[in-house]
Amino acid sequence: MTTTRKSSIILALGLLAGAAALPAMADDPTPTSVTDDSVAGTKLKIPANVQATAEVGVVVRVKEILVAEDVTLVTISASYSGHFDTLRLAWGHSPTYLEDENGQRFPLQRPDDNPWLDIQNNKTMQGRLVFIGRVSPQSKQVKLVFNEGNEGDTHLGPGMRLTIPLS
Repeated sequence: MTTTRKSSIILALGLLAGAAALPAMADDPTPTSVTDDSVAGTKLKIPANVQATAEVGVVVRVKEILVAEDVTLVTISASYSGHFDTLRLAWGHSPTYLEDENGQRFPLQRPDDNPWLDIQNNKTMQGRLVFIGRVSPQSKQVKLVFNEGNEGDTHLGPGMRLTIPLS
């Protein structure tokens, strides 16, 4: 199995109260979820308090960054409590990406089962975001950008920018 195939199924974002993993196909030998032990890479140290909020009512917390062979994995939790039934964390009409300190951008590989990273009101979504490309393990910081150019007050792709110091 190649890293590219693994990365397309790594992100199995599930609501704490709901679905957890991608469905398995009978003729598909790919596992439905991937644990830390099944992805080789370098874990980058990050502070425990990296989070951002947007006025629409979403909080995103970064828990871990793992640099693998051809992708960079960012483990997050995102909670939404607002006026709408659903929040689209990564709206398809504005870029969501990881950016290194040299300005190089690594685009989000959208999961097949939740391409907009929808979060139901009063729920928390947890999982690994897969970014295409490998951030240098020597990087001192990265930025996680959701919906570049958008304001933070919309439920259809609130703009958020998290600067994540690495050590």
